[in-house]
Amino acid sequence: FIILILLTTASLTSSACTVNILLQGKGISVILEYCNHIELITRNTTLSLPNTSATITAYESAIGYNVSINGKNTTSLTFNPENLKEIVIRSMPIYVWITVKINGSGKVIINFQNGSKEILNQSEKVKVLYGSLLTLKAEGTNGNSFISWNNNYTYPTVWIIASNNTCVIANFGKVKSAITPSVNLLGIGLLIVLGGVYIYIKRKQSPT
Repeated sequence: FIILILLTTASLTSSACTVNILLQGKGISVILEYCNHIELITRNTTLSLPNTSATITAYESAIGYNVSINGKNTTSLTFNPENLKEIVIRSMPIYVWITVKINGSGKVIINFQNGSKEILNQSEKVKVLYGSLLTLKAEGTNGNSFISWNNNYTYPTVWIIASNNTCVIANFGKVKSAITPSVNLLGIGLLIVLGGVYIYIKRKQSPT
């Protein structure tokens, strides 16, 4: 009986396979399942696994990033440790396109979360990280003024979250100033004086 146990233990030991799990990027965590066993992995690890089917599932906690496993755009992989000795899980950025269209003479300044900025003097596409908060400020040039965005919003600064491909339109043009009638105070004063003199003369000429 003791000999049988020793043989069984030796068999399991000899059938164990070494697998390297490499995490490349921040915010990655991995769940490894095999033989009704679950293991959490949050750093580079070398494991000795039994020669049986195992499943690895990767998660990325950072907004704007996804994961790839051994170069494939997937979050889960079922493998046999005897045939796969290394698993590389990489954090991959997700990008979206922000299209800024400029109608008229003006520019749009894009301020990013990291403090950098980009000045657009003409219509252009900008690739940004998914989930980024962007500040867009419109300024007129060549005597033109900012009129409105494409949603009729007239304040020159707007904030958007880059959650999908988006088109933003900034409209510029000449702003018509309000026309007010010119008022000549001196003329009004002279008219009042003449009117008073006329009334005085008419009273003097009228019979009492």
